[in-house]
Amino acid sequence: MRLILTALLFCHSKGRDKRPLFFWGIGAWRISFYNAIKVICLFIICMTTFIAYANIQQPFPFDEIPRELIPENLHTEPQGNSRITQRRQCRRLAHFLLWQLLKTAGTSTALLGQIYRTQSGRPQFPVENIDFNISHSGDWVAVLLHINESEKTAVGIDVEFPKKRNFSALMAHFAPQAEQDWFAKQPDEEQAFYRCWCLREAVLKSQGVGIVKLSSVTHLPEQLQIFSDYCPKGELIFTDELPFYFAAFINQSKIQLHFYQWDGKSLVEKNIQKSLIYQVNE
Repeated sequence: MRLILTALLFCHSKGRDKRPLFFWGIGAWRISFYNAIKVICLFIICMTTFIAYANIQQPFPFDEIPRELIPENLHTEPQGNSRITQRRQCRRLAHFLLWQLLKTAGTSTALLGQIYRTQSGRPQFPVENIDFNISHSGDWVAVLLHINESEKTAVGIDVEFPKKRNFSALMAHFAPQAEQDWFAKQPDEEQAFYRCWCLREAVLKSQGVGIVKLSSVTHLPEQLQIFSDYCPKGELIFTDELPFYFAAFINQSKIQLHFYQWDGKSLVEKNIQKSLIYQVNE
């Protein structure tokens, strides 16, 4: 953001003033309004992966989204306190967060009105180099938007708000014995369980595959490796530093995620200090 403001502040009269400028002590630059725009575009392109999250109990101005960009089933605000109402409100919040991220990324928001579903039911844009994925758990919603300028992109995300469960019994349903043995040795069984669960969901959701294939994902926790026939090569990040457990898969290496929390008025950037990075199908 500092780079953008600096570029604009030193551009005078639409490029007529081209006096030398100093950025970060590198040296003298002659910059026009056109050059400033290129700097801004470069800055945006470098930030290709965005994640926004929020809680449905927070206010969010859904009505600010142009009506033509809203699917028919989301036009009416849900009423009541039922589970169905909660899910509908989560969908509305997810749509709002995706709209916010498209604007943050400098990408056309018209894509919001072009979302379609694949044969597996996965929602996506009609372009190969921009992908998104949505997850919600309880009242929490998270949206990931990824832009790749050079190749087809595929992403998957999963969030889980923790609940008291029989974690060992659940692990036995989808994890091989070696992973169950590792799980039994972990000091924090809740964190260990959601790590095993979330990363599987994230890689499968990149291709629209359901949890029926959880057991097909090979997880090597000590090596930080994941193998699956249902996703391409890439990297996965897992963190427990948010209000929920979080995993995101992206089909590229050296991923840099930019997290934003909706505070009821705007998106506020959030720095993640602790995370695990997995290699997927490498």
